[in-house]
Parts: sequence; C-alpha cells; structure tokens
Amino acid sequence: MTSSDTTAEPGETPTATRFREGPHLPALVVTLIVTVIAGLFAGTYAWAMGDPQPHDVPIGLVSTTHSPGELATELEARTGTTFVVRPYATETDAEAAIREQVVYGALVEQLNGSVRLYVSSASGASVARLLEGDAPRLEQSIGQPVTVVDAHPLAEKDPNGLVLFYVALAAVVIGFVGAIQTRVNAARLTLAGELFWDVVRSVLGGFAISFTVGPLLGVLPIPFFAVWGVLALTMLIAGATYSFWRVLIGGRWAMLPTWIVFVLISNPSSGGAVAPELLPPFYQFMGRWLPTGATVRAVRDLTYFPDDLHLEPYIVLAVWLVASVGLFVAVRLFRYGPGAPGDILHTWRSIARRRGRATDEVAAEAPAG
Repeated sequence: MTSSDTTAEPGETPTATRFREGPHLPALVVTLIVTVIAGLFAGTYAWAMGDPQPHDVPIGLVSTTHSPGELATELEARTGTTFVVRPYATETDAEAAIREQVVYGALVEQLNGSVRLYVSSASGASVARLLEGDAPRLEQSIGQPVTVVDAHPLAEKDPNGLVLFYVALAAVVIGFVGAIQTRVNAARLTLAGELFWDVVRSVLGGFAISFTVGPLLGVLPIPFFAVWGVLALTMLIAGATYSFWRVLIGGRWAMLPTWIVFVLISNPSSGGAVAPELLPPFYQFMGRWLPTGATVRAVRDLTYFPDDLHLEPYIVLAVWLVASVGLFVAVRLFRYGPGAPGDILHTWRSIARRRGRATDEVAAEAPAG
C-alpha cells in the first residue's frame, strides 16, 4: 500500500495512518490479548489449584459415643478444616455412601472398640490425603487409635489420581484444536461435510486417548468402549463450541471465547486435579456444569465405581452437545446456508437495517395524529 492509498483521520500523521491501516495494529492487538490471557491462564490455575483449602468436606460417622455435631466441632477446632459429618447406622451403610460418592470417607467405631477411618482415593486423592493427615488429630478427638483403610484405591500407575484430569484435558484441547485445523485446511466443506468430519475426528480421537491410557499403557483400568464414547462426546462438544463462535464472530477471534470457557474456567474447575471441596467456591460451582468436570466425573465413575454410576455428568454432556451443535448448525445455516462457506447470506447489521426500514415504513403508513 502506498501513502496515496491511505486515508488519514483529521489531525493524524502519515506514520499513524500507516500504522492504523497496516499489519502492525492487528499485531499489537493480538500481542495485548495474548499478554492478558497469559496472566489469566497462570493466575487461574494458581488460584484454583496452587493452595487448595478444604471446606465443608463430607464424611460419614458410625458411632454410639460421638454425635456428628460434636465430631465436626472437634475436628474443625483441631484441623482448621470444616467438615459436614453425616451419621450412618452401620459400617455397611457408610461403605455404601463412600461407594456412591456421597461422602469422601467415614469414621467407624467397631464393636470391639477399635476405630477405622475409611478413605477413598479414587473419589478424590487430595481429600484422601487430607483425611489421612488428620488421622492423628482424630485419635486425639475420640481418644482411640485410628486405622486408616483406603476403600477405593487408585490404579497402581496413577498414584496421584491425575490421569483422569489429563484424559479429559486431552479430549477438550484436541477437540477444539482439531476443529480449528479442519476449518483452516478444509475451508470449502459443506455443512454436512463439516459435521461428518467433526464426528469422525471425535470418534477417532476418543479412541486414541482411551486406547493409549487403557489397553496400550495400562495406566487406568477403564471400561474401554464406555470411556471411548464419553471422550468422543467431549471432543465433539469442544469442537462444536469453537465452530459456533467461528461462524458467529469470525475465525479471527473465535479461539478467544473458546479458550476462556474451556481452558480458563472448565479445566481448572473440573475436580480432576484437585477435589471440588478444595477449590474456591466459584470453581467448585462451575465445575459441576461444564464439560471437563462432567467428563472427569463420568470417567471416574466408569473406572472406579461402575456399579454406582451417576446420571448428572451425562445430562450435562448431553445438554452441551445439543446446545453447541444446535447453535453451530443454526448460525451456520443462517449466515452461509448448507453449502460451502462463500458470500455471507445474512449479517447482524443487515437484520438491524431491515428492522429499521420496517419500523420507518410502519411509521410512515400510520395516520397522522
């Protein structure tokens, strides 16, 4: 572009004009956005998982000598951690509550006077370590030796319980990165073609993740086909979410809201790296309703609690699937039609203009007061 091609604003120097209309302005904008996102990325994960603070940790109690309120008060005074203590009539009832993930552990007084502290590393390794660390204080509170029993230990090759988080993270990130690369390198796909390759990519990606952590490396004792289905669903949701933003606001900025939803909010709030009761309240709430958290819970149930599956994570994933794919298809049809993307059929400005003209016509046809 030559200086004769540029249009200067009033009072603007030629240098400023060249900067505004040249490639340096968008480069500056991207640099500033990346700078902010880098700080948010580091801050989000540091805030959510850097120093987890337990609060309202649910545990069970089977005792004839201590009430739930008394034990909760004593534990909070000795540990600084708040517990929600739920009474159970028998040891079997408490074990069932742990298996159903209603509580993270249970303090059980045996008939012979001994005391067991049941924990469940598979439900949340961070909470299990917390309860084990509090065992000496529990002994002081109840005046009896405490034997710690891990009712649901983690897989041998996953002692810290992080593989569930990595599996869900891989499905989410590869889901929207795959959608980006497909749209960039196969830009002339029709709507049917886009949906077809989104499904194929998700199915194959879910297979690759499940096969790698399951049969290939034996890291997790997963039920292969069920976990494959969950991860394929997660990948499809992440890809469809990006695709929706791409047709709504354009490919230049579509990555930004996708990154915010999944990487800055959904992933750290998932409960995969740190149990929800150790997260800040915002993340504890959000993790329950976002795709990564639902994926972590679904895969955890399938792997460690196959006889006590919860419906909620599947409902969350189903709602996200219908919403993300439905919105993508609706906006894609509205703007481009079912064929390959070409000239935009409709824009939001054209709708506003049509509404404005319609309003003017109605006003013009209205009889004078």
